Amino acid sequence: MPLFSNVPALRLTLAYALSEPSSLLPHRTIPTLLPLPLPIGPWLPSLNSTGKKPTIRALVLDKDNTLCPPETTKLHQSYINKLEKLKQSDEFSHNPHSILIVSNTAGSSSSAEHEAEAKLLEKELGIPVLRQHPDRKKPFCGPDILAHFKDHGVTEDAQEIVVVGDRLATDVLLAREMGSWSVWTRDGWRNPETPGRDYRGFFGRMESRFERFMRGGLGRTAPLPKTGPSS
Repeated sequence: MPLFSNVPALRLTLAYALSEPSSLLPHRTIPTLLPLPLPIGPWLPSLNSTGKKPTIRALVLDKDNTLCPPETTKLHQSYINKLEKLKQSDEFSHNPHSILIVSNTAGSSSSAEHEAEAKLLEKELGIPVLRQHPDRKKPFCGPDILAHFKDHGVTEDAQEIVVVGDRLATDVLLAREMGSWSVWTRDGWRNPETPGRDYRGFFGRMESRFERFMRGGLGRTAPLPKTGPSS
């Protein structure tokens, strides 16, 4: 879903860009989902000066331009294989609900199209898709994500959750609002056979420029997940 069609997300992004721009930076960056390290916890920044690494028990995955080309449910075998490795990993194999797809298309409304997309992904991948409240799409659906993981016995601690997606203004900001960890898929979805094709839209490309300026030009880093109640 283009950012401009999600006006509340655009407003929140602009507010952070003006007052706390480092909050739009991810904790870690990978080109696509495929090279995401396993386990994830040891790869993330340390929680404190002692070097303690976070414990990760839950994973939130974006769909559009992370799992699939934008606004499709076309699943490439390499991504299916990656998801199987994630499901079988020590961090996420303990509970079938420990990985959750959260999309601003699939499962984002009661429309027949969005519900059909969600059901197809669940059938093909064996991973649940969050049914979002229409007024709480990314990056505002953090309470619903936390409720899902709590209700299914995965975790009640937002700092045990990693959000992976291609957009700073929705996926990374969702993690920031939740008090969770963010991993940015900088290049979005790429077909391993034709990796040169770029599916990012205008806002995605602008976000990449913003991230490069913040890190390279200003030397900024993402703040650690905020502490406090997880719901």
